Amino acid sequence: MNDIPTALRSLARQEQFLDVVDRDTATARFHRHLKLRPLGAETVPLSQALGRVLARAVIADVDVPGFDRASVDGFAVRADDTVGASERTPKALALNGEILTPGTVPQLTVAPGTATLIATGGMVPRGADAVIMVEHTETRDDDGSTVIEVRRAAAAGQFIAFAGSDLARGETVLRAGQALTSREIGMLAAVGCGAVEVWRRPLIAIISTGDEIVAPGELIRPGAVYDSNAAILAAAVEEAGGCAKALGIGPDDEAVLSRLVDEGLATCDMVILSGGTSKGAGDLCYRAISSFNDPGIVVHGVALKPGKPLCLAVTGGKPIVILPGFPTSAIFTFHEFVAPVIRAFAGLPPEQAERRPARLPMRIASERGRTEYLMVSLVRGDSEGPLAAYPNTKGSGAVTAFSQADGFITIGQHVESVPAGTPVEVQLIGQAHLAGLVIIGSHCVGSTC
Repeated sequence: MNDIPTALRSLARQEQFLDVVDRDTATARFHRHLKLRPLGAETVPLSQALGRVLARAVIADVDVPGFDRASVDGFAVRADDTVGASERTPKALALNGEILTPGTVPQLTVAPGTATLIATGGMVPRGADAVIMVEHTETRDDDGSTVIEVRRAAAAGQFIAFAGSDLARGETVLRAGQALTSREIGMLAAVGCGAVEVWRRPLIAIISTGDEIVAPGELIRPGAVYDSNAAILAAAVEEAGGCAKALGIGPDDEAVLSRLVDEGLATCDMVILSGGTSKGAGDLCYRAISSFNDPGIVVHGVALKPGKPLCLAVTGGKPIVILPGFPTSAIFTFHEFVAPVIRAFAGLPPEQAERRPARLPMRIASERGRTEYLMVSLVRGDSEGPLAAYPNTKGSGAVTAFSQADGFITIGQHVESVPAGTPVEVQLIGQAHLAGLVIIGSHCVGSTC
C-alpha cells in the first residue's frame, strides 16, 4: 500500500514530454533516415499483376497482330478488281472454295477476278489487299458456280489490320514504373507475357495497443472498445500499395509491446502501432521503442489537429510509426505521414489528391499553435454558387468522423478564427458524395419538440 502514492506520483509526472514540431519538420526528419525507393523486384503471374508496379520495361517479342487480319465480316479481294463498282454497275468476282474463320490458315491465293469469304479476325490470304463488307455485296449462281457481285469499290488496305499495326516486335509495350490496371494487363497478354517483373509490395506490421481493446467478433466488456484501428489501417495499407500483417493486440505491458515490435521488425518492412503514443499514464508504446538509437525516435509530437501525439522512429533503416489511438487521428496521420512512405517502397508515385473550391457557411474557431485539419461535408448550393463545406463536429475519437466526411480543409497554425463565407479549398477523401440536404439542430434538453 505504501508504494501506491509513489507510483501515482511517478505516473502523474508524465515524464514522456512531447517535443512538438511542425508538419514539414516532422516529414523532413522522418524521410532523412529512410531510403524512399522500391524495396526490390519479384516476378508474378499476369493473373496476379493487377495493381502492381512494373520494375522493368516490357518489350514486345511478337507483332500484334501477328498477321494481316480482317476487321469486318466480308470478302478478301484485290482492290483493283472493284474499281468502278456501284449499285448500278456491280463487279462480279468468282468465290473461292474456302472460308477463312479466325485461326484458319489460308490455302488459296486470291487471284485476279476472285474473292474469298472471310470472318472478322480471319487471316487475309495472299493476293488480297482489301476486305469488302458483306453488306456491300450480293451473291448469285452462275452455271453452278457462286459469283459475288461487289456494289462498292474498295480501297487498298480497307478493313485490314496489318501485322504489327498495333504493336510491333521490339516496341516498348510498357515502361518501368507503370502501375498495372486492366488496360495494361490486356496489353501484356496481347504480347504473350505470362509473368511480369514488378516491385515487391512492402509488408507492414500492424499492432493495436491497450488493455481496453477487444478484437471484433469477441464479447465486449464494460470499459472496452472494439479494435477498429487495425481493420482500417490494414485496408489503408493495401490501398497505399502495401501488404498488411496483423500482429494482434498488445496489452499495456512494455515487455510485451517490445516483443511485438521486435517481431514486426524481424519479419516486415515497417511497423505501425496505434495508441500509447501520448504522455499519459498508460502510454507505453513510446517507451517500448525508446531503446532504439540508430537513430531511433526522430519525432514525438507534431503541431497538428488531429494527430498531435504522433511518434516517428527509424531503426535499421525500417520505419516505426506510433499513431494516435483515436480512429480519426490515427487514419489521418497515416495518410499524411505513412502512406507516402509505403507508396515509395512499392514504387508508386505520390498520390495526387483531388481538390474542390467551396465556402464555409459558418464561422469556425480554431486552436492557435497547431495546423488543424477540419473534416467537412460538401453540399451543393444554387446552380451558380460554390459548394458549401459544412464542418463535421465529431471529435477525433469518433470512428465515423473520417469515413463520413467528403474531405477536409486546412486551417493554419496561427489562425484562431475563420469567418463565415470564407472561400476554402477542400481536399477530397476518396469519391465525394454531395448531400442534397443538411439539417443542423439543437441539443437543448429543454426542448419538447
